[in-house]
Order: sequence, then C-alpha cells, then structure tokens
Amino acid sequence: MYGVKEANYIPDNFYLGGFPALTEAGIIKEGATVRKHAPVALDADGLAEATAETLNRLVGITADEPDDNGNVVYYQTGTFRGEAVALPEGVALDALKTACRPLSIFLK
Repeated sequence: MYGVKEANYIPDNFYLGGFPALTEAGIIKEGATVRKHAPVALDADGLAEATAETLNRLVGITADEPDDNGNVVYYQTGTFRGEAVALPEGVALDALKTACRPLSIFLK
C-alpha cells in the first residue's frame, strides 16, 4: 500500500556557520557553466563562474548548481570550509579568501 523511499545522504560539510549567511538568486549568463560551491562574478550579461581575471567582480559562492532555466542561489555572506569550494582554474585558495573578505564571506 505505502512504499518507503530509500535514499542516501552524504553531507559535504560546506557551511561552517559562525557568521550569518545571506543568499541571493541570479541568472547564469547564456553559455556559462557554473559548478556547485563555485565563486561567481557578475557582469552585464549575468553571472558566471569567477576566474582569476574576474575576482574583482565577485558577488558570492553558489549554494548549488543552476537549475534548468539558469537560475542559481548564491551566498553573499557566511563562513564556509575552504577545501569544499570549487576553486576556479588558476586561483589559489589564499587569493580567493582575500577576494571574499570584502563580501563578508570567510573561508576557513
């Protein structure tokens, strides 16, 4: 009569707490690929995964992958585990930590 759904949950230990997390939603620009827990930068065409060149336009770190319509939720503030962040190619964790501080995003 009733079926029991079985699922496995594997935590990723991304959010550390300790500082209030504020989220915002945005639209990924057409053709851009954004990973879960990746830093995102904003330009005139929308959000895209940050690169070494766009760290100065950083607006947050994604909470999850974008949906099928390109909508994504990203953290504007908070404390997160640095090793769990999807680092952009060519960007060291220390450089990302520095770029995130003005946003009140702290990577530990």
